Amino acid sequence: MKSLSTDFKIFSFLFLSPRYIKDVKGLMEEIKDKPYYNTLKQIIQLTETNYDKVATEFTSCFINDYKHVKCPPYESWYRERTVYGISAQRVLEEYIKYGIYPKKQLADHISTELEFVSFLLFVEQEDEAKKFIKEHIVSWVPKLIEDILANSEGEYTKLLGIALEQFLDYAIQTIFVVNR
Repeated sequence: MKSLSTDFKIFSFLFLSPRYIKDVKGLMEEIKDKPYYNTLKQIIQLTETNYDKVATEFTSCFINDYKHVKCPPYESWYRERTVYGISAQRVLEEYIKYGIYPKKQLADHISTELEFVSFLLFVEQEDEAKKFIKEHIVSWVPKLIEDILANSEGEYTKLLGIALEQFLDYAIQTIFVVNR
């Protein structure tokens, strides 16, 4: 499962901001055999071709849009309908066990959660990674994916939703079915 550490890191970068596309591109060689590789290549191409449009689309979907944010990327939002709720406190408690204090985003932001799983897999804490994925990621990310696919107003966010769905399906199969 350590090999999935890179995959979680890539998706953490993708949901942090389009400006991290160079970091994603630098890791692509390690995931050539994965089912979401070609979708990620399309995301990279779109971002490199028309960054301003992609950044605007990302902002509109995940950060700020007229009337409301279409897809708030926070576990607390999907589980409690609030930002920085009990879910955020619970994941922060998990991070603190490893001396990790999120700086780029709130504790329950999808990017932060994915980066934490990447870390756990990298340091070979597979049981902790499984537990975190089961208790946190699978409890809300499928609904986020639904929202992204339903609310995407451009090719970039639609591809992001598709890639996340492909990745989550693959990760769940690999972690919970293949590695029992």
